[in-house]
Amino acid sequence: ASVRRLCPLCPLNSLSLVSTVSTPGLSAVAFVKPRCDSSCNRNRPRRCKSSEHGSAAPKKRGQKNKQKKKKEELVRIDKLLAHRGVGTRSATFELAKARRVCWADSDDSTHEERTRIAGPKEKVPLGASLFLDGKLLPGALPLLIAYHKPKFVLSVMRDDIRWKDQARRHLGQVLEPRFLKGGIHPVGRLDYETTGLLLFSTDGKLTQQLLHPRRGVEKEYIATVEGAVDEGELSQTLAEGVETTEGIHTAELVKVTQSADGPSSEVDPSRSDASPQDDEKDDDEYCGPYSDVRLVVKEGKHRMVRRILANCGYPVVELKRLRHGEIRLRELPPGEFRNCSNEEIEWAESLLGR
Repeated sequence: ASVRRLCPLCPLNSLSLVSTVSTPGLSAVAFVKPRCDSSCNRNRPRRCKSSEHGSAAPKKRGQKNKQKKKKEELVRIDKLLAHRGVGTRSATFELAKARRVCWADSDDSTHEERTRIAGPKEKVPLGASLFLDGKLLPGALPLLIAYHKPKFVLSVMRDDIRWKDQARRHLGQVLEPRFLKGGIHPVGRLDYETTGLLLFSTDGKLTQQLLHPRRGVEKEYIATVEGAVDEGELSQTLAEGVETTEGIHTAELVKVTQSADGPSSEVDPSRSDASPQDDEKDDDEYCGPYSDVRLVVKEGKHRMVRRILANCGYPVVELKRLRHGEIRLRELPPGEFRNCSNEEIEWAESLLGR
């Protein structure tokens, strides 16, 4: 005997056959896999979702990504002007509203090749050349720039009003005006007395990737400490972890050498009681020896390097950052900036998955 049933998944499919076979002492049921006849259009997978035909073919991933990238390449003109340091969003809004801005594909374009902006909501390519009243505006701000932070400079864009009397120097005084208007910001901080490499970024997501402990971005320092350091013992202690008030922190010891210079004699200019050092030193003042300790950490807690070395019995008198990830200080003089190389930018963009 046989029973004919319709395929519940496809109204165009032929009837499936269910056959019942009986034998002496044994009965079995055999199911015949349903199949579609010629009237079922296989080019329309949405109408037929049977297991034989499968579901509709998914869209290629690249198509969505390309469309998304194309959308991201167009930016509102007032936002782009503000990002390039022309002014605040409200100021650039008024410039675009007054139709004083033009854009073109290249800096050397002629007047006829330029397109005048009709309003602040108009979108232009991210890498477009912009002209204000016929004059070429500066290009896009770099993704990253490196700065050699000198001693006695605060790693903030403005000092607290409570300490305004001391007139301490800060990063807001060393950056160019167009960088300040463009929203560039420091990647982390260095202590007031610490010198060395400090990065500036225009991308908040990149800053988070550079600083988050989960990413494990290395930071290399050289610290001048009091005393003769036992390299083997210190290396083992740092690898096992040093307990501080902020928790247990680990570090990798790179090298230990004897310091020839010792601590710097530079005086904080913001201190009103600062005076040149006397020829005669106090009896309780440390007179040496000093050691230079190079180490690598993967976190950026407040004064962490100073804490772990002091808890190991080696107080830090000078501290300098040499490297942040793949970006090095090199021979950059104190107080100077430099643009990051293409290789350094590629490494930074790899943290964002670009």
